[in-house]
Amino acid sequence: MSTSAPPPPPSSSARRRTLRPWYLVAAMILAWLIGVQGLSEAFATLVYLREGNLPDVASLTSNLKDAAEPIESLMALQEAARLRTLGEMSHLAFPLSVGRFLLSVLLVIASGMAMSGRPGARMLAIQALLANAALATVTFWLLRDARYAWVDSVMRVGDVLPALPSSAPADQREAWPLLLDRRLWLWLPRARLILFDVGALVLATITLTSPRTKAFFEAVAAAQEQTEDS
Repeated sequence: MSTSAPPPPPSSSARRRTLRPWYLVAAMILAWLIGVQGLSEAFATLVYLREGNLPDVASLTSNLKDAAEPIESLMALQEAARLRTLGEMSHLAFPLSVGRFLLSVLLVIASGMAMSGRPGARMLAIQALLANAALATVTFWLLRDARYAWVDSVMRVGDVLPALPSSAPADQREAWPLLLDRRLWLWLPRARLILFDVGALVLATITLTSPRTKAFFEAVAAAQEQTEDS
């Protein structure tokens, strides 16, 4: 009667992967993506503010009535209006963008370290997440006047082109009044703040404080101590 050898015990890395909660991976990937986006947006804003070339929003508005693609032109106009208002408040926008750039770098690094269970990464990631959420809230409050000025610039389009011509596609004609609704442009930044800039980061922070996440980091730390002692 033949007997087979028992299977070898799972390696420490395999045990750590089993202990790692799936929601920790999902939360850190989301945090990493938010950090990359913040890094990209902050860098682009800093470059624009450094150059100091303010877009001519009035010219873009007056030319909108002759645009072949009015909706695309409206999107370009609203971005130009946003940048112009930031340029006019550069004394606030520039340091806030520098802070966002630095904290976004920290968030990208910390979330990547936390996914692998690096020692000390859990607390570093929690600090990075909360710091980014706090800065987003402060930025939203301090730049509220710029946001209202940006929305006012978009609303002036209604004086130039209150409705699309009958030659435009029906779906675009139906969407045009919605795009000229002041409430839409006021609530879009609020929704982004609540859902992504703060909400997603707070949710990721909660995942880092769950018992399973703590157990995962403790297991990784214990395995590393055992490796160092052997």
